[in-house]
Parts: sequence; structure tokens; C-alpha cells
Amino acid sequence: MARLPEDDEPRWLRDYKSINVDIDGLHAFAGAVDTAVEQNFQPHTRPLMDSYAKGVQFGASSKSGDVQAARLKYHDCLVGATEQLTAYVNASKILVDAIRQVAQNYGSSDALSAAQAKEVEAALGNAVVSAQQAQAAADAAAAQRQAQAHHGSARAI
Repeated sequence: MARLPEDDEPRWLRDYKSINVDIDGLHAFAGAVDTAVEQNFQPHTRPLMDSYAKGVQFGASSKSGDVQAARLKYHDCLVGATEQLTAYVNASKILVDAIRQVAQNYGSSDALSAAQAKEVEAALGNAVVSAQQAQAAADAAAAQRQAQAHHGSARAI
């Protein structure tokens, strides 16, 4: 079904075709992502994160500057890996929540027929903004921790 062009719409979008949304498919996709994260990904990340939380397990008594530099770099890698695992889980949850929200908003035939592509894009766009804000906060916290770690003693590692 072709859409009527809107006055403020860019020219390249004027021949844009409507998208048919399968609400049941959205629910199924959200469930599949949720299940994959909870049953496949998280069970493997917990042991890794527990291991990483123990910190650097080598060279604590070494006086070598190279060993201490390696300890610091390894510590940064452990922290970074832990933060990335957490961010992946959080981003997956944000995606699932956004998909479920879209499905809920347009679950009835009346709402679906009234839905505009812009509204769906806005709902997903809000999820992206939430994910970006969460990642920016995590990145800022990581940078602050890293700066503190580099200014602290090697014993803090």
C-alpha cells in the first residue's frame, strides 16, 4: 500500500512503501532474544565475571616495571570485558522492552491501522537513545575508574 506524501517529507521518502508488522512475530522475536540472553548468554557470563572480579592474579610481588605495566593493562582489560558483557545484556533488555512496547501499542487492529511508521520509529528511537545514554554513563564511569586506577598504586590492582 503506497502512502501519500507529506509536505515536510524528504523527496527520497515519497515513494516509501508501508511496512506490514506482524505483532505475533514481534512477541516471538522479543521472547527469542530474551530467552537467548537469559538461558544462553548470561549463564556463561556469570562465571567469567566472577573470575574477572578476582582481579589480576600475577606479578603482585614483582618489582619489574614491565610486569606492573602488564598488570595494569590486564586489569583494564578485565574491567573493560566486564563492562562490555554487562552492556550487551542491558542493550538486549532495552531492545526486548522496545519491541514489546511497540507490539503492545499496536496490538489491536484499530491501533495497528492507525499507526504511522514515524510512531514505530520513534518508539525504537527512544530505545536507542536509552541504550546510548546507558552506554555513555557506563563509559564515563569506566574512564573515571581507569583514571583513578592509573593514578593509584599498583597494589590496587
